[in-house]
Amino acid sequence: MGPAPNLLNATRRAVKPPLHRLFDWSFGGYAMTSNTEEEYVGTVDLPQSELEELLANAGFRRNVVSSLKVRIDGNVSDGSWAWRESPLADWQLHLILHDVGDSVEAYAHWEYSWYTHPIKHYAATDCSPETGVRMTREFLRNYESERYPDGVPFEVESFYWRKPWYLTRLHNVSERVNGGAEQIEKWASGIKRRISARRS
Repeated sequence: MGPAPNLLNATRRAVKPPLHRLFDWSFGGYAMTSNTEEEYVGTVDLPQSELEELLANAGFRRNVVSSLKVRIDGNVSDGSWAWRESPLADWQLHLILHDVGDSVEAYAHWEYSWYTHPIKHYAATDCSPETGVRMTREFLRNYESERYPDGVPFEVESFYWRKPWYLTRLHNVSERVNGGAEQIEKWASGIKRRISARRS
């Protein structure tokens, strides 16, 4: 990436975490989120700078106000892009890029445009990872240029071949364990209340 995108990403990484803490404290909002497995489009076999140039030429625009996406393995998104049929379109295709060295892991979802429906956009109303993934894969396969006459090279890699899978599994197990512990605690508290009520 050139100096301008690097500066933009550095600014987003510096600003979004404190904003997230402020939003969470003040009204339960957010400025940072994580990508889900349902949003995984594929691993694009291009340097990120080249992919971003391609996206810009295809009508995508940088989505600078989007929340900062952090994967479960700590990888922070290096690019957020949006495609709209027109500036005032109701919907947008949101594409998130994670640089993993010689390639880029892409995630996507179809959502209300923050230009025209900011509240629905922020609340993720009717957000569809399935539609976003399908549209992005179609775009990559159908993209034609002198350099890429057969589309943009990408591969849908197995969950288990990608770096963060074991961390994701650990996170999911932890969530279930914590949820189970909370249920046990509620159950135990209920029993204590009933015993106390009988004694009184």
